[in-house]
Amino acid sequence: MKLGTDCSGIGAPEEALNRLGINYDPVFACEIDKHARASYKAIHKAPQTFYEDLTKRKHEEVERLDLYVAGFPCQAFSIAGKRKGFEDIRGSVFFHVAEFIRVNRPKVFVLENVRGLISHDSGRTFQTIIEVLSGNGTCNGQISIPFYDDGLDYHISWQILNTKEHGVPQNRERVFIVGFEQQRSFSFPKPEPLKTKLKDIIENDVAEKYFLSEETLKQIVKWKSFQNPLIDNLYGQDCEKYINCLTARGDGELHSGMKLIKVKSATKQGFELAQEGDAVNYKFHTIETRRGRVGKQCAQALEAENMQGVINQNTIRRLTPRECWRLQDFSEESFDKAQAVQSDTQLYKQAGNSMTVRVFYKLLKQIYEA
Repeated sequence: MKLGTDCSGIGAPEEALNRLGINYDPVFACEIDKHARASYKAIHKAPQTFYEDLTKRKHEEVERLDLYVAGFPCQAFSIAGKRKGFEDIRGSVFFHVAEFIRVNRPKVFVLENVRGLISHDSGRTFQTIIEVLSGNGTCNGQISIPFYDDGLDYHISWQILNTKEHGVPQNRERVFIVGFEQQRSFSFPKPEPLKTKLKDIIENDVAEKYFLSEETLKQIVKWKSFQNPLIDNLYGQDCEKYINCLTARGDGELHSGMKLIKVKSATKQGFELAQEGDAVNYKFHTIETRRGRVGKQCAQALEAENMQGVINQNTIRRLTPRECWRLQDFSEESFDKAQAVQSDTQLYKQAGNSMTVRVFYKLLKQIYEA
């Protein structure tokens, strides 16, 4: 299999292909971040060419691929809606992704992005992407009426996949677009019950540096004193049994001078208290919140800045880099190789920016084994 990846990160597609036992020839990878490139090189076999900037690549020089993967960043299109096809998307990273597909004509491509891509720029961004990719082809099994003369005429399917519905305890929603040059049947992987819980990936012996300092806890207490903290009647006789208070919105809620309670979710009927090993978000310097229930023993979506933590030893600590890589389903061996060449800061960033290996593994199974 001839493989090429743009915005390659630490190589989740390569990890998934290895797990499937599919032999592949890495024609190229492309990653602008030098630290991610170093981790990729430490983990995977070297591609024939490792580009640093996809916007400067001469696409016609790349041999035809069997599989092309890109997790491109989301950008609005400055003149989207004027029905000028590639002129509408010129200047965006997606333009270069689409241009590569037009020139190379890979047999299959997989594009990945955040869920917000669907509503980005009031939906115009996603609409343009779909119309460019599927023009003269099909989208989710339906004939795509040409909107642009220069549509790529691929047969595409798209769907939002959540990591926690595919075997990994992280609430991470991403939109995947799968395209085939030749029309064929395809269905996305079905959700599965979550058997692995957050507590199953947590390390037992964690260095002191990962625990929040007293100064940090004081800052959280000070900041939260202005945020309408939970009513005192939450703290009953059993408060000594519980640790850390988390609002239903996901922000840490601490109260000075008290043992802490962690609240997993809140309704008119009361509060559900959580236990040692549950997840917290301690982003105290902003009022940005995440609404909706994540689920028991499941982490919020990892971010590059890593404000995720767990309850451990009656206090709050950060997730370790190894735990973050486990929450993206990378093997212990892959993490060890990356850790040998990276700082904790970069390991956190790389985990937060990566695709989840398990999700990609199941997606590739649908493509190549269905």
